[in-house]
Amino acid sequence: MRSQLVEEHPRSTMSLAVVRIITACLVSVIGTYLVDDSSGILGIRGEWSVTGVLLSGAWIISACLSVLGILTKNIWGAPLACLFTFSAVAFFSLAIPDDPLIAGTLTFCLSYLGAVSSAYARPPDQRLATQMISRIISHTSTMENWLSKYRRSYGHLLSVAILSSLFVFGFHATDTPWIRLITLLIIATSGLVSLRLLALMYWHGDKTHMALFFLFMVTLSFLLQGVWQGVLSEALIFLYFVGLFFYLTLQTPLLKEARESFQSAPAVFVLMSFAVLVGLGSLFLYLPDAAAPGTTIRLSEAFFTAISAACVTGLSVVDVNQAFSEFGQFVILVLMQVGGLGIMVLSTFAILAFGGKMGVRTERAFSDFIAFKGVKSTYQLIIFIVVSTILIEMVGATILTVGHIKAGMNLVDAASLGVFQAVSAFCNAGFSLTENSLTHLQSSPWMLLCYGTLIILGGFGFVSMFEMARRVLLGSQRGALSVQTKVVLAMTLLLVIGGGVLFALLEWTGALKELHYTDKIINSFFQSITLRTAGFHSVDLSLFGYPSVAIMLFFMFVGGAPGGTAGGVKVTTFATLIATLPTLLRQDNCVRMFSRTFPLNAVAKGSALIILSISTVGVLWFLLLLTQSHLDPVALLFEVFSATGTVGLSLGITDALGLGGQLIIACGMFVGRVGPLTLAIALAVDERSKVEYPSADIMIG
Repeated sequence: MRSQLVEEHPRSTMSLAVVRIITACLVSVIGTYLVDDSSGILGIRGEWSVTGVLLSGAWIISACLSVLGILTKNIWGAPLACLFTFSAVAFFSLAIPDDPLIAGTLTFCLSYLGAVSSAYARPPDQRLATQMISRIISHTSTMENWLSKYRRSYGHLLSVAILSSLFVFGFHATDTPWIRLITLLIIATSGLVSLRLLALMYWHGDKTHMALFFLFMVTLSFLLQGVWQGVLSEALIFLYFVGLFFYLTLQTPLLKEARESFQSAPAVFVLMSFAVLVGLGSLFLYLPDAAAPGTTIRLSEAFFTAISAACVTGLSVVDVNQAFSEFGQFVILVLMQVGGLGIMVLSTFAILAFGGKMGVRTERAFSDFIAFKGVKSTYQLIIFIVVSTILIEMVGATILTVGHIKAGMNLVDAASLGVFQAVSAFCNAGFSLTENSLTHLQSSPWMLLCYGTLIILGGFGFVSMFEMARRVLLGSQRGALSVQTKVVLAMTLLLVIGGGVLFALLEWTGALKELHYTDKIINSFFQSITLRTAGFHSVDLSLFGYPSVAIMLFFMFVGGAPGGTAGGVKVTTFATLIATLPTLLRQDNCVRMFSRTFPLNAVAKGSALIILSISTVGVLWFLLLLTQSHLDPVALLFEVFSATGTVGLSLGITDALGLGGQLIIACGMFVGRVGPLTLAIALAVDERSKVEYPSADIMIG
């Protein structure tokens, strides 16, 4: 009862109404400058018409009068606010055919603001209820008191800061001094108010770790002003506001319960998180600021690049180095990192880093997700995943940076390229900011060794890596390695060595004939490594013969280890099916590997995964044959295997795909990254049927 009364504090509704009216005014005025209206009523993008100037002045005057009416508790404040917001809706809706992205977004936002402003702008009438609420609030803590008054209004102000910084910086509106000044004022105001919230979180709440983390982000953003042309600083400020916004949003009991229930369904969580990540990535990459100077990114290209980066595939219909600016490349970097680790891992790590604890359902779901039992082991593994990723990528980026400096690059460019390439390699993404991937490193064995090590570590699986790390640090106290780790080790060595030998034998006088003797061996083994499932290549793939292409298809289909950044059906699945053959010959009822037995249920799950993967490849290839008949069928099949295995290698036809072909490959990348993972989670739940049917025999073969 107390929480309900605190939520209805009159100062909260009044401040929320004022913030929303100011928001509607700023959105209308800035939107008039950003929208592209060919009719000339609002003007073209970057220039105002006379009508646009008059409308902006009228909206500013109306907003000021509305705020004055609300603060003085006059009845005309709310109707005037609705009048000017819906008039803006009418004008912006006329520009939707010419500029659907900006005009449509503004129309939706202003419609929402106009609808809710009247509900919160009504002056309070019941003085007795107000006095009762004030008495109750006086007995609450300072943190609860502040949140009850200003949570919704400050959350709204944060959303304005987020959107204004996104659209203003994203659409190059910072060249106009007054728009830049308004944006900086909004950001500064939100930042100053956030300091009050951080102080309350530190002194009066139980979120001390969270307050220190947010304060560290702000400090780091100021220190990185000149790094990567200011992109890192702007990104940190943006993430700072986004983090505070979600913190305020998740304070309600309803959303807390919804978050816990959502995390308890890991299959749905994985599916929805990747879909949201792809949507946000497409929006950011579609911003004009994400395109390199003199280039334009179409929405289909932004979507294809976003889904390829989020699913750590590496296929692209444009040259990432030439088409995207530093900001666009940074967005791709974030998509690769988040997509490689997974939002479920990162969100759970954030909960632990902020001093929180996982709920029972969340812990159980995550244990099924990573095949680790026990709260303590789960906590340790989550921390190990994030910390080891940062350390490995930092070491890899340092080595690559030194190599780039020796090649003649300056420190800033070498470091930027080293970080991007290290993240791409460890996450098995395959995106490269160098021309023709890594073909310029054919005769650089140490650089190829660094890339190969990053790829192997990323595809090795965090569970196996964690087990080996504990084994090395604690020695014999942890006992023998698990069968899964042994299988991953054995299959990794078998595929790397076997693939390297096969490529060397098949292409010694073919694709590798122009290389030195030592370089032939190194590039053969690197090709074997990158096929699982990194997407880099040091040799032109068009030079390989059909036997080598067939081996590539097999490697891309198998992929890496489970629980890592690699794709494919996973080496453990393939090893289980291989181990089934002796079982069938012995007519046994269990599979044996490394002196351990596994039930046939594990074989059934692996068979189901492989059948679904092969079916997906077949359907997608058939659709490409129907819609992209002008392209080589073998190249199309290679493209499908690369997409569903989240590899990223191509025989050079990705940019030749039509819009339908791009959508088919995009579906393949999404299914390849999310589908097998979601299926594995769903099959991990042991739900046995309570109904038993009579047995029967059927002839096989």
